Amino acid sequence: MSDPAQPERLSRAALERRVKRWLLRAPFDCYIQVTPGLEELLVDELLAEGLAPHRAALNVSHGGVELRLDHADILRANLSLRTASRVLLRLGTFPAASPEMLYDRARQVPWETQIGFLERYALAITARNSKLQAGDAVANTVASAIARELRPLGLYPRSADAAELTFHVRLQDDRCTVSLDTSGQLLHRRGVRTNVHTAPVRETLAAAMALEGLARTGGTPDVVIDPFCGSGTLLIEAVDALTHSAPGRQREFAFEHAAWFRPGTLREVRRRSEAGVKPLRTRVIGVDNDDDALAAARANVAGAAYAEVTLQHADSTLFDFSSLVARRGLALANLPYGVRLGDRRQAAATTNAFLANLAASGAPWVVVLLVADPEPALKWLEDARVTPTRNGGLPVTMVSGNLVAA
Repeated sequence: MSDPAQPERLSRAALERRVKRWLLRAPFDCYIQVTPGLEELLVDELLAEGLAPHRAALNVSHGGVELRLDHADILRANLSLRTASRVLLRLGTFPAASPEMLYDRARQVPWETQIGFLERYALAITARNSKLQAGDAVANTVASAIARELRPLGLYPRSADAAELTFHVRLQDDRCTVSLDTSGQLLHRRGVRTNVHTAPVRETLAAAMALEGLARTGGTPDVVIDPFCGSGTLLIEAVDALTHSAPGRQREFAFEHAAWFRPGTLREVRRRSEAGVKPLRTRVIGVDNDDDALAAARANVAGAAYAEVTLQHADSTLFDFSSLVARRGLALANLPYGVRLGDRRQAAATTNAFLANLAASGAPWVVVLLVADPEPALKWLEDARVTPTRNGGLPVTMVSGNLVAA
């Protein structure tokens, strides 16, 4: 016999009806996170991908862009954006100056359309300038609100440290914003670079460098070279950008566990993405004088998508760049940063020697560099752009420009 005190569990058909009604509310408020400094490159991507009709539809803030997306475009943003770190689906924003206010308003979030029949979920709490502070008290209040709404439906998910879905609860100025992290692992985790050498550049930042360089060359360089290629991240991101290959094509996403997820929609998004892939018509070359770095790069570009990448063992301060016969070359480099004073002097000397050698080739080069100190590079560049940003928490600067011939 069933327990009369135990609510009958929501049927799959009933959940589906609720999800359909929720999906009809689209488009939804979303927030796409990006490494600070790269906001405008993300804006360019959103417009190029057709994820926003025009610039005025985007609200750009420090570290992210707000916009409205439907179900399919949330999936497409995760799959196709190269510079984005995470795609958050906003589920509710409301006053929360007390635990009671937080509890009452959190109950109004459509939890069943997100969690569905999952047995657990995770909460990520942050607070700034609010009476309520991040911690167990807020987490317990939100978890109690979720339980209060789902228990009558016969659903009993529990809060856990790790789960298929994570909800971000952000308290600022006594207001709360609840968002679903639709990405899961940060989007720089492409699933391609499996071998890492020392001081790697994060994939999203490497993609930003590639996009910056391609924009400066009109998207048609005949040669792309990374003269300090390390484990090959810049080469991989350059090839993906040149061929229009989706950066997220080899990974999974948190949204695949949401109750509103439609596998058929993701299949169609992937199909359209794959239909847009173009053949590689640019020579892509990686150079490094470290055998271990080249071994890592070879392992990372071993897949069919990167079969045309060429790797060479050489010192780029001495390499004969004129042998490439570049008509419109693009050089992408994550140069040594130099953390200590002596290292900084050596890093500056390496930057100067490399750019002097590249300029001596006499070819027209667009250069995009990641450096700690932009000054040694700027004397070699025309129409330079300096973009302060971060690489894995370390402050760095992206410098781009047209190389001045020696």
